[in-house]
Amino acid sequence: MSAPPSPGRLPILLGVTILAMFGLITLGALVRATDSGLGCPDWPLCQGKLIPAFDYHVIIEYSHRMTASVVGMLVVASAVMVWWKHRSSRALTTLMTFAVIALIIQVLLGGVTVITELPPEVVTAHLFAAEILIATLIITLLILQQPLPARGTRRDPIFYWAVAMAAASMVVLLTGTYIVGRNAGAVCPDWPLCNGGGLPDFNLQWEHMAHRVIAAVGGLIIIIGAMKARRYKARSRALAGMGMGAAGLVVAQVISGAANPWFDFVASAKVVHLSLATALWGHLVAMAVIACHLAPAGATTEAAHTQESAPKPEPKPLSPMRVMINDYISLTKPKVMTLLLLTAFGGMVLADEGMPGLWLIATVLIGGALASGGASSINHWMDRDIDRLMKRTANRPVASERMGAAEALGFGVLLNVLSFGLLWWGANLLAASLAIGGTVFYVLVYTKWLKRTTVQNIVIGGAAGAVPPLVGWAAVTGGLSLPAFYLFAIVFFWTPPHFWALALLIRRDYADAGIPMLPVVEGEASTHRAILMYTLILTMLSVLLYTASDTLGLAYLITATTLGVFFIAYAVQLFKKAGPRAAAPIYKYSLLYLAVLFVAIMIDA
Repeated sequence: MSAPPSPGRLPILLGVTILAMFGLITLGALVRATDSGLGCPDWPLCQGKLIPAFDYHVIIEYSHRMTASVVGMLVVASAVMVWWKHRSSRALTTLMTFAVIALIIQVLLGGVTVITELPPEVVTAHLFAAEILIATLIITLLILQQPLPARGTRRDPIFYWAVAMAAASMVVLLTGTYIVGRNAGAVCPDWPLCNGGGLPDFNLQWEHMAHRVIAAVGGLIIIIGAMKARRYKARSRALAGMGMGAAGLVVAQVISGAANPWFDFVASAKVVHLSLATALWGHLVAMAVIACHLAPAGATTEAAHTQESAPKPEPKPLSPMRVMINDYISLTKPKVMTLLLLTAFGGMVLADEGMPGLWLIATVLIGGALASGGASSINHWMDRDIDRLMKRTANRPVASERMGAAEALGFGVLLNVLSFGLLWWGANLLAASLAIGGTVFYVLVYTKWLKRTTVQNIVIGGAAGAVPPLVGWAAVTGGLSLPAFYLFAIVFFWTPPHFWALALLIRRDYADAGIPMLPVVEGEASTHRAILMYTLILTMLSVLLYTASDTLGLAYLITATTLGVFFIAYAVQLFKKAGPRAAAPIYKYSLLYLAVLFVAIMIDA
């Protein structure tokens, strides 16, 4: 029996075709968002010409048609290569034959869409054909890399979850396309409800709200499936990672959907919304194919035993350039940065009592990222001695001596200089000064002094992490007022219970490094009491913010109260547990708490 032919350049061709197909769908979204669908009112020519006289709408529609022609040629070329070099593979030839059929249907539906002047049913069918085509190409590419198990092989339950997730994303995508075709995409001016938090008034608004409800249900299905996939990390890191990627895309999709009414349904927001929906669909299709290869837990076959007993190849080492890039990214502590930027964004939205301009948002987020990353880089330089003594931090770039200390310091200083200049130029001097002040406090007061000398280190040092909401507020208003200081206080009092929970988890690390964290100096019981006390204060402050702001309404108050009650419950539960892992639940919840609280502030504002 002859070995299957080498894939050769076919994976590259398929990858290019998939990217081109994604670009075509994105251009189609731009056509709809700019009302350019009839820029070329005839088909297949445009205004009766092969090359028409261009204006704004003609350029957009004609670009879509030209891109469709390129995609068509790429699909046919991929099919010919499969039929020629992989004709012995029934799965691959069937898939590419189906892809060509889907291409023909999509082209014909494109013509019908124009000739019949954009009826919503035909527009939706046209997009559906495009999504099926891109899914077929993705499946073909993955099967080319690893053939599917034999027919009749038992599947792990996660496969059926992945299929359900993909189906849910498709339903959401099609309902959204249909309401846009019905000209109902912008009839609800608010989010998440329709009219100032009320119910729809007429039929088109009800159709729009039906899409939002379907999107909420579909998003919930995908999030649940993603959480289930995360449990498969030991059996398939790729599957677990794709599950988390799917959850991230759902969050991005929700934000982009909310951005449509926030930014008055500008074309860019509509295009991003559909592009993310397509990316999520393709991601989930790929996830289902990967899940298809996973045998049920406990299933054993001779082949599986043979595979397990075979020596595993050594992982390919990263190139020096990749290591250097990863180290520079690691210096900026991206996870910490993300939470800080969320609080800065929340401060902006509350200060503006709505959504600030895109330019100001970009300025504050980029400037804030530079300040946060710069402060973290200097922290790596200052803490390199104690980082080497802690298991959690020993592999950091400077501590492990992969990067020179002066290099990290210079990088941190450069980022802060750029941050100050950008915030001063794009926002105002107060916002720039607050950002640089937060860095100075973090590296000199907390890192250099408090962290190494006092058990109150994180209590006082938490002021540095509470600065971003002030930066966001100052960028919008040019000053500071009472609600801004409440935001500062919320983050300030959130920091100790969050960080003490982490300190309980890695208490031995801090003890080995000689850092006087509360669990090391005063023990678990004292730390549990302090966490509860600060959690109670934090909850009261989050409720008081409602009374200090004229913008926040009942939705925020209910969310803040509910989040606080759960936080207090976790703190009380901590009293009943002992051991190094007892603080894990409250540590994880504290991250969720701050993120959800500031999202609630933005939505209600």
